[in-house]
Amino acid sequence: MRHLKIILKWALPSVKAAYNLLAVSAEVFCRHSFGPRYAPSLLASFFFCFVSMACLRAVFPDESSPIVDVYLLSNFILVFYHLGRMWRPRTTTHSYSSGHSWEFWERLNVIPAFVKIVFEPAIQVLVGMAIHPVNVLLSDWLLSAGLCLCIKEFLSFWRHWNRVLDSADARIEGERISSDVRRYTSPQSGGEQGVSPAVAAEQPQQPTSSIGQIFSRLDPALQQLMSSPNQNHPNSPPNARAANQQVPRRYHAGPLGTLPRITASRRKNR
Repeated sequence: MRHLKIILKWALPSVKAAYNLLAVSAEVFCRHSFGPRYAPSLLASFFFCFVSMACLRAVFPDESSPIVDVYLLSNFILVFYHLGRMWRPRTTTHSYSSGHSWEFWERLNVIPAFVKIVFEPAIQVLVGMAIHPVNVLLSDWLLSAGLCLCIKEFLSFWRHWNRVLDSADARIEGERISSDVRRYTSPQSGGEQGVSPAVAAEQPQQPTSSIGQIFSRLDPALQQLMSSPNQNHPNSPPNARAANQQVPRRYHAGPLGTLPRITASRRKNR
C-alpha cells in the first residue's frame, strides 16, 4: 500500500510534465516568436523527445526508420531557430508567450483561439495518421502531441476567459460603488447642506487713464521737470507753461540745463 501511494504521488506530476513537453514539441512546428522565458521549455521538449525516441527505438528495434531521424533533426533546427529569434528586436512580447501562429492563418482571417485549439492540433493528428503505415512509433508520438496541444490550449483559453470575466465584473462593481458613493455624498441624499467649493474672486478691472489725466495728477515741480524741454517752445501746451511759471524761485537750472539745481538759503547767524 505504501508503494502504491508513492507511485500515485509521483504519477500525476510526471504525467503533467510529459503532457506539457509533448504539447511544446507540437508548438515548435506550429508557432513562432516565443517569449524569452519559454526557452527552457523548448530545450526540455527537445531533450525529452530525443530521449524518448531513443528509448522507444531500443525497446522496439523494428520501428527504427530514417523518418524518425528526419523528425529529430527538424525539431533540433526549429528549436534553435526559435531561440535565435527570441533576441531579435521586435514588438513587445510576453516573456512566457507560447508563440504566435504562422502568418498563413492571419491571411485566412481565422480566429486565433480557434486556430490554436482546433487547426494546429488537427494538423499534427493528420500528419500522424498519414505516416502511420511508414512508422507507427512516430505516428503515435505525433498523435499524442496533437491531443496534448489541444488540451493545453483549451485550458489556457478557459483560464484567460475567466480572467477577462473577473476583470469585467470588477469594473462593473467599481462603477456601481462609485455611483453609490456619489449618491450618498450628494446634498439631496441625507438632508445635509453641501459645502460649496472655494472659488477665487475675480479682480475688478481697473479703469484705464489717459496720459493727460496722469500728468495732471503729478506734483507741479515734477510736471515742470518733465516739460522743461518744451517751456520755450511756442507750441507747448498752456498747462505746461503755467506749471513752469508756478515753479518756486529756489529751483534754478543746473549746469546740465535740463536738471534743476536745488539751493537752500543759509542762515548767517548760527
